Amino acid sequence: MKKAIAVLLCLLTLVANAWAFSEETPARLPDETLMSFYDQSVFAGDSTIRMFRNYVKERQEKEPSYFSGIRFYSAYSIQLRTLGLEWVNSELTNLTYKGSDEVLCEIVQRIKPEKVFILAGLNDNFAKEKNGEGIDRGMRYVGNIMKAINKHAPGTQVFFFSLTPVTQKVEDTRHIQALWDQYNERLEQTCLELGATYIDIASALKDENGLLPKSITSEGEYHLNAEGNAIWAQVLLDFAQAQYEAGLWSPVQ
Repeated sequence: MKKAIAVLLCLLTLVANAWAFSEETPARLPDETLMSFYDQSVFAGDSTIRMFRNYVKERQEKEPSYFSGIRFYSAYSIQLRTLGLEWVNSELTNLTYKGSDEVLCEIVQRIKPEKVFILAGLNDNFAKEKNGEGIDRGMRYVGNIMKAINKHAPGTQVFFFSLTPVTQKVEDTRHIQALWDQYNERLEQTCLELGATYIDIASALKDENGLLPKSITSEGEYHLNAEGNAIWAQVLLDFAQAQYEAGLWSPVQ
């Protein structure tokens, strides 16, 4: 009798623990549901954003719903300082959409997106400035971007992606990965201070040496190929799941 009671108590404990675990850890949402986190959003930035857009568009040929809620605005050589401008400057590289130049302020004011995701800084040459001065300048530009978006679309959530890593080929000649790692650390801190959200895509793209594997690049230096962009897409899905588990987002039923 005692043995039966002990077994029963053990089973009840297992059931209780399983129930508690299920309560603490929400189930993984389907990918299609997680993609809805990015509905009514804008992705803005440099050539890395443009190449991610190309990857998404290719996937959409077979899967029309694949991240279908994102609108992409990009330019190959755009800099952080340009993204904070409130007018188009013909002397600078501006964002383009369907052949027209625009600045981020105009875009968010016109369409009032729920979320804006930004990746820029690779073209700002922070490595040329010593003693962290380049990174300080980059954070001032981030602040300018936040001020501009808050002014023209105050209800829009702002997210900044980390700078993506470089390959061994680039590191051998420019020695910039350590600086970019420092930049990402400062960007995460600055986002917290300014009310933005930082998304780390760099870690998922690094090899055992902390660099970008050549095998997931399109040219052996900076830009991601389909495999690299698929990793980025997975980071987006995982981030949406993390937001769900933290109670910061709930998909529309």
